[in-house]
This record gives sequence, structure tokens and C-alpha cells, in this order.
Amino acid sequence: MVILTVLVLPLPGSMRRPLFSTYERIFKLKEVMTVVYISASLISLLFIDSLSNTWKYKTSGTMNPRNYKGSYSYGSEYSAKIFYNQRNLYIAGANLFLIIAIPTVFTIIRRLIKYEDLYQVKKNQEALQEEVADLQKENERLEKNVTALKSQKKGLERAYDDIVDKLNDVSGKASTISGETASPVLSKKDD
Repeated sequence: MVILTVLVLPLPGSMRRPLFSTYERIFKLKEVMTVVYISASLISLLFIDSLSNTWKYKTSGTMNPRNYKGSYSYGSEYSAKIFYNQRNLYIAGANLFLIIAIPTVFTIIRRLIKYEDLYQVKKNQEALQEEVADLQKENERLEKNVTALKSQKKGLERAYDDIVDKLNDVSGKASTISGETASPVLSKKDD
């Protein structure tokens, strides 16, 4: 009952999962299930016996209208038997109800945990998809930067080659005037 009460509380999943896994480990054992089935059978027999005795004591004097004098005219021993049987009926009925209700609550909690896990997985997938979309946008932006840098590099190489050609032309004319063969001052940059 304590585990059931704790599991019904609105706890975070990190606390609820260990409690539920403890319940599942306990009730997967064949010995425990055998004890539960035998107890449920005995309690149901007690319930049926208490129901029949309560019905017998309540209706024994009322079949003949001349004998019916009210419930207090039979004496304290007869009233005590009715009370004991009603008490046993209520206790056995409550136990049978709990035998049915507790596994039902645990089934609901198992589904709740499963759906929480599925929600977390879906939420993580959506976050990953958003991150992938952001990374793709970043990749496209970087590819545009790379193409811009490549075209800038080609333009700078052309400008460098033009400047080298001009310098070589100027230094070539100056060396031919003095009569020496001039080596180029600068060489063209090769890729």
C-alpha cells in the first residue's frame, strides 16, 4: 500500500521508475504470484461465506411476516453474528477490490511511464531535427563564404600575376639597357 500511495503521487519519472521496477521485479516471481493467487482465492471464499451468512441471518426471520418484529428483537447474540458477518463481508470486499485495483493502477502507471519515455524520445528527436536544420543553414552559409573566398583568391592571384608581369617588364627593360640579362624580379605564383 505504501508503494501504491507513493506511485500515485505526482513524482518525477526519475523517482517513479525505480519504484515501479521494484514492483515489477517482485511480482514477476512465480512464488509471489502463487501467494497472491492463493490469498485472493481464500479472500474470495471468505467474501462468499460472509455474504451467504449475512444474507441468511438478515432474511431468516423475515420470510414469515408474522415473525418479523424488527432487527432489535432477536437479542444481542444474533445481532453480534450479523455484525461479525457484515464486518467480514466489508473487509473481504475491500481486499478483493484492492486485489483488482492495485494491478490496474500499476498497469496505468506502466503506460504512463512508457508514454513519458516516448514523449521524451520524440522531444529529443524534434530538438535534434531543429539542431540539424540549424547546422544545415550554418553549412550553407559557410559554403557561400568558401565560394566567395575562392573567387576572392582567384581575383587576388590574377592581380598578383598582373603586378608580377608589370614588375618583370619594368625590370627587364632596365636590365637590357645596361646590357645584362635580367632574371625576373618576382616569379608568378603557381597553384
